[in-house]
Amino acid sequence: MADKLASAGTTRQVGSGQTYPTIQACLNAAVSGDICNVHAGTYNESPVFQTNGVTLQANTGDAPIVTGGIDIKSNANSTVNGFTLPNFNGSGSGAIHAYNTTGGIIRNNTISGGLGAGIYVRLSTDFQIYGNTVHAMQGSPGGTDADGIVVTSTNSTDGTYVHGVRVFNNTVYENHQDGIIINGNWLSIYDNLVHDNIYSDALTTHPDGIECNGISDGYTGCVHTLVYSNVVYDQSQNIYFSGYGTADEDSDIWIFNNVVYTNPYSSTGVDLATSMVCCNINLWNGKSVYIFNNTLGNSQDGYMSIFLQTFADAHVKNNIFNSPNGPALDIPDSSVVAELDYNLYNAPTLVQWNGANLNTIAAVRSTTGTEKSGLQGNPLTAPFPTPTLQTGSPAIGAGENLTSIGLSQLDVDIAGIRRSTTGAWDIGAYIYTAGEINPPTNLTAIVR
Repeated sequence: MADKLASAGTTRQVGSGQTYPTIQACLNAAVSGDICNVHAGTYNESPVFQTNGVTLQANTGDAPIVTGGIDIKSNANSTVNGFTLPNFNGSGSGAIHAYNTTGGIIRNNTISGGLGAGIYVRLSTDFQIYGNTVHAMQGSPGGTDADGIVVTSTNSTDGTYVHGVRVFNNTVYENHQDGIIINGNWLSIYDNLVHDNIYSDALTTHPDGIECNGISDGYTGCVHTLVYSNVVYDQSQNIYFSGYGTADEDSDIWIFNNVVYTNPYSSTGVDLATSMVCCNINLWNGKSVYIFNNTLGNSQDGYMSIFLQTFADAHVKNNIFNSPNGPALDIPDSSVVAELDYNLYNAPTLVQWNGANLNTIAAVRSTTGTEKSGLQGNPLTAPFPTPTLQTGSPAIGAGENLTSIGLSQLDVDIAGIRRSTTGAWDIGAYIYTAGEINPPTNLTAIVR
C-alpha cells in the first residue's frame, strides 16, 4: 500500500508487505505531522522516536505486538496508540517511556508481564495517559519496577490542570508493586480502575493503589492534585499521599467522587485481613486536603477508611464510611481538622480522635465539636464496586451543596450525573436515581 498524504502529514504504512517492514524504519523516516500506521503482526524490536510531532498508531482493527519497549524520549507532541507489549525487559524504565517532553499522548495500549514499569513518564507537561490496560508487571521492589503507571516530576505549562499531566480511564491491576504512582505538580488522576496490586510479599513491597510518595528531579510529593471518580480496591493502601519533610510537599490535594474499598481476599489470593497495612485513604505530612463525596468500604477488623495523620487543614465532607468491621476515621491529632461534617458512618468506631474511640455520632459531636449534620446508620447502598444509593438511604439529600467551590468535576457524581446546583447534595460518590417508574396496570380507558 502506498503512503497516503494527509493534511497533517504523511501516513506511512508499516508491516509485512507495507512500505516499512519495521516500526523503527518508519520512525527514522517520519517528520513532524506524520503517522506511522502499524498493521497486525509481531514486531521484534524496541522502537525509539526520532523527532517531534509523530503519531505511532495501530492500524484500525489491528493489535500489533511489540516485544520490546517503545521510547518517546524527549520528542514533543508524540502519540503512542493501540499496541500490545507483553515482554518488556527494562529495569528502571517503562514499556512505554517518555522523558522531559510536552504534549504527549499514550493511549489504548495493553502492557503486561514485563520487567520494569508499564508506563513511565518523567519531567513532562501537558501530557495525557488514557485508555490503557497495565497488569502483572514484575521486578524487584523499592524502585519503580513492577509498578503499573509511573508519572513523576510533572508540571503544567501554564499553572492549570488542563495543561498538566492527566492519567484517566486506565485499568491497572495485579502488578507486583504499586498501581499508579505520581509525583510533581498539577496532576489529574481520574476515572481509573485500580485493583489487586498486591501479592504474598505485601508486607515488604507495601503496594499501594494510587500513591504520591517520592523525591525526584527536585519535586517532592504532590502539589495541586485532583484524584477523583476512580474505583480503587485491594491494596496495602488504596490512596496514599506522603511528604518527606515539610507540609508544603503535599498541598492542595482534592480527593472526591471515588469508590474505595477492600475485599476479604485479593484476586491474587492474598488474605487481606492479615496482609493489609493501613487504610483506604492514608494522608501523611501535608496540608490543605479536601476529601468530598467518596464512598468507602472495609471488610477487615482494624482497617481504617481514612487515616488523617499530620495533614493539616483537612476538609472532610459528604463521605460514606461503610466500615462494619473497622474504624471509619482515625485522626491522631485533632488540630489538623478544618472541617468535618455531613459524613455518614456505618462503623463500630466512627472516629478515633486524639487516641479516643468515639462510637456514636453523639460522642463525635460532644467530644470534637464537629459533625453537626453528620449521620450514623446503614447507608443502604448496592454492593461494591458500584455502591449506588438505594431507596430509603439516609444519604439521600443529607449532604452539603458544594457548588460554591467552583470545581466542575465535583458538580457531577462518579457516573457523570449532575448534582443539584441549589438543593442539598446526596452523600457519597453516587447521587440517588430512582430509575424508571412503571405505569400502573389497573387502569381502565374511558372513551367519551
